[in-house]
Amino acid sequence: MQGIKVLAKNLKRPCILKYPGYPLPSRVKKIKFLREVTPYFRKASIISEVGWELQRAFLCPLGPGVPTSPPAPKTTPRADTRYIPLQLTHLARNLKYIDPENRCFELHSPDGVHSCILRAADSAEALVWFNALHSAMGNSTQRALAEANRALTNLIGELKHIGWLSKRMNGGGSSGSAGGGAASGGSGTSNSGVAGELVSPSGRSSSESSDESDKWLPIFVAVTEREFRIYESAPWSVEAWSRPLEIYALATTRLAGAGNNSSLNGQQTTVFCVRCGTARGVLVYWLRSETHRDMASWARALVQGSHQAVNYQREFSFRCLYQGRQCQLVVHINRGFFLYDCGGFAPTTPTAAATTNKTQLWQFAFDKLKGSADDGNRMLYLDFGEDGEIELDMECCPKPVVFVVHNCLSAKVHNIA
Repeated sequence: MQGIKVLAKNLKRPCILKYPGYPLPSRVKKIKFLREVTPYFRKASIISEVGWELQRAFLCPLGPGVPTSPPAPKTTPRADTRYIPLQLTHLARNLKYIDPENRCFELHSPDGVHSCILRAADSAEALVWFNALHSAMGNSTQRALAEANRALTNLIGELKHIGWLSKRMNGGGSSGSAGGGAASGGSGTSNSGVAGELVSPSGRSSSESSDESDKWLPIFVAVTEREFRIYESAPWSVEAWSRPLEIYALATTRLAGAGNNSSLNGQQTTVFCVRCGTARGVLVYWLRSETHRDMASWARALVQGSHQAVNYQREFSFRCLYQGRQCQLVVHINRGFFLYDCGGFAPTTPTAAATTNKTQLWQFAFDKLKGSADDGNRMLYLDFGEDGEIELDMECCPKPVVFVVHNCLSAKVHNIA
């Protein structure tokens, strides 16, 4: 922007002569021509750069005549005030900004695009602010959960728990496919190229020695009646809820290591592990919550969800080879184990057990099972005590079967207790 800078007596800031021949004020001392005067304009308040605005309300359908903007603040907006919506906003510490002094906390927009990092005078004040925001945002998340269930139950089932977590980044652990489930209901699907850490048959993850094991990536997680869902950002529309980044059956998912603490810049953080059994191996997710209460809530949701999933479906079928014959292994939460001769026919996709026109080879109740083992590759071994050990070739990773059996046993013990 070009213009003329006028230096005048008793003027707190320069004024601009817009046109040639403009009459000079009586107080003008001298006139100086400048090619660029933009730096002399007073910069807008820095607060205008803080926060973000939502383009549409949560789960608001698009269409003519439908208001898409979120509700406005109840108080009258002020020019020197910015309002940051907290619904499904991610509150975190030491996520994208490492703070050795523990004076900062981070707010990330639901879509993961915008961030706001705030720093307090000291760590004590930062903790007070963090706790206040955490409480308010927890209440907001519960309202969003109720609203989502009203709109999504027929689409994805009832949501039990939702929220933000941080996933440990790793050096390349990937399932590499959509994971076609080995268990009825599907053990896992993926819409991304990278999932969790894929554990090899030896038991070591593919990234145990990765230099990136201390880096964390924000993810939005939902636990439904039967599924463990992972999203890149908070799903803001009905369509987004139906397109998760990763999805696993709770029946083949196990919680491991809940309650473990890791140190981050001298501060104890809460980390837990989720293991998902797929036909290609076990996907391991190391997840971090912001508080111990959050971690306890996630642990409860995952354990109860796994129990409810096996109680709901009750019966799971897996194709396998037994003594060179194509067979079908059926695990029933109440009736135990069944093996059927498929007569040369093996289902291409796992379904609920259908025993019509199949010969039953053997049956054992759960209380007959003395132990189980697998090689992490194909072979599953079931020890039924005096009846001997049975060897089954599952033709893929046997972990989905193992996790279903463990979840059935855990649910049965929980029901007795």
